Amino acid sequence: MHPILFKIGSLPVNTYGLALAISFVLGLWLAARRGEAAGVQKNDVYDLGIRLMIAAIVGSRLFYVFTHVAEFEGNWLDVIAIWKGLYGLSMLGGVILAVAVGFYTVWRKKLPVWELSDAVIPSFALGILVTRIGCFFNGCCFGSETSCFLGVTFPNFAMPYSGTGITPGALIHPTQLYSSLAGLFMIIILLWADRRKHFPGFIFAFFTGLYGVTRFGLEEFRYFDHEPNLLFGFSSIAGRSGITDNQFISLLMLVSSILLGVWLYLRYRRISSASS
Repeated sequence: MHPILFKIGSLPVNTYGLALAISFVLGLWLAARRGEAAGVQKNDVYDLGIRLMIAAIVGSRLFYVFTHVAEFEGNWLDVIAIWKGLYGLSMLGGVILAVAVGFYTVWRKKLPVWELSDAVIPSFALGILVTRIGCFFNGCCFGSETSCFLGVTFPNFAMPYSGTGITPGALIHPTQLYSSLAGLFMIIILLWADRRKHFPGFIFAFFTGLYGVTRFGLEEFRYFDHEPNLLFGFSSIAGRSGITDNQFISLLMLVSSILLGVWLYLRYRRISSASS
């Protein structure tokens, strides 16, 4: 665990902040390169990337606040203090708001919506790959206690053992690394699929489904610093009776990706038939 990676003079460089910056730069580079192939100018991609970055941070914070309302009662100004709280950000909310802002921006600028969506969306997977490594070094977003051989330990003063009820030195799931590997898996699959013939919007819909599935599974191994809202009555690997609100949203993403994919395919067939 290295929340402070190094110092420049007396200025500490936060590992997670550095990972976030690296993911933004690499993601923007990848999106600009792929956007050019879709006929979109680099400046438009850069503008979109900055908007997505801001939306991702705001969305992550708002979703965290929504699931930790009791923490902010009587101190609502703390909502804008993202450095406070045990974690402070929730990536699921960031993805949702960033996608919404991205579609609005593309629509307003009259850019090719689905072609650009296909070009940009692999950068989200790249962001997950890089930033979750930062989470691991920071000690946040950790998993539940386990006896699995994949379990890891953190220093006794680290977040996993600070007011969580987890015994100091106990093995816990490295869910940050699980998520990072999921990001690597998604970007490989997406770039591979993009080399095959497909209809506009397929890569975007594919990512939405992949993210929903991987996030649903990862939630089973996450530690919750609050009592999660449980829905339905399905059993859980983690021993919960039901699925969490995050898992429900993940299922909605999966279903939405399938419906969107079918609609885009039929739309593509209709347009192709009309033009032939």
